[in-house]
Amino acid sequence: MTKVKDIVARLRQDFPEEIASQGDPVGMQIGSMEEDVTKVMTTLDVRPQVVEEAVKKGVNFIVSHHPVMFRPARNLDFANAQNAMYGNIIKNRITVYSIHTNSDKAQDGSADWQAEELGLKDVEPFCLDDDGIAMGRKGKLPKTMSAYDFAYYVKEKMGIKMARLITADNEKQISTVGFICGDGGKYWTRALDDNLDAFITGDVYYHVGHDMISSGLTVVDPGHYTEKLFKYKVYDRLKKWNKENNWNVGVELSEVSTNPFQDLF
Repeated sequence: MTKVKDIVARLRQDFPEEIASQGDPVGMQIGSMEEDVTKVMTTLDVRPQVVEEAVKKGVNFIVSHHPVMFRPARNLDFANAQNAMYGNIIKNRITVYSIHTNSDKAQDGSADWQAEELGLKDVEPFCLDDDGIAMGRKGKLPKTMSAYDFAYYVKEKMGIKMARLITADNEKQISTVGFICGDGGKYWTRALDDNLDAFITGDVYYHVGHDMISSGLTVVDPGHYTEKLFKYKVYDRLKKWNKENNWNVGVELSEVSTNPFQDLF
């Protein structure tokens, strides 16, 4: 039988845990490396409905992008929904393994996938972390366009219903772009340091948006859920590795949307 540790060993080759940003709780979350794997499922987030989906599908190994345990549990009182989810994971002997900033920073990882999705040319590393590894990417758009059109370009390329445009001038010409997957708003000044025309990241804070406008930087916020790209890309790799390594396990893609927001128009 294929064990969790066999699959994790292959994942670690592409997404080494040691390149994760300091303090990021990646890797083994719940479960055992010695557990036999029947089915593995990829997801962006581990939420109660995702765990129920795993149970229903007979999945006993979940690979997620966002860690299930960002903060240590102080108790396991199941009156708390998060704790009840942990209990459900343990009761059903499901192992959870998370690949977060080590996916963002890996070669051919989340940042490169997003650069490809955005159609950027001449892609380079952007925004080095404390370890000297880039958290994002920067590059050139296929053609120069206005800030207003750029926001719609991001929206179309990422397949989302809405995006937030932050700019002092809708007609500002955009050619060079940097981005950080997920929530990278605190790094927005790095785009100024690199003389980029625009920056893309999710979860931009209201007052930070004012500072961005004052600086002359154009920013597009497509939200955080765009990181769902992870579950599709890792699903494809697991399918490929399953055949190459004769793991003989089922490989599933979570069909649950864990986006907490609804776009109303």
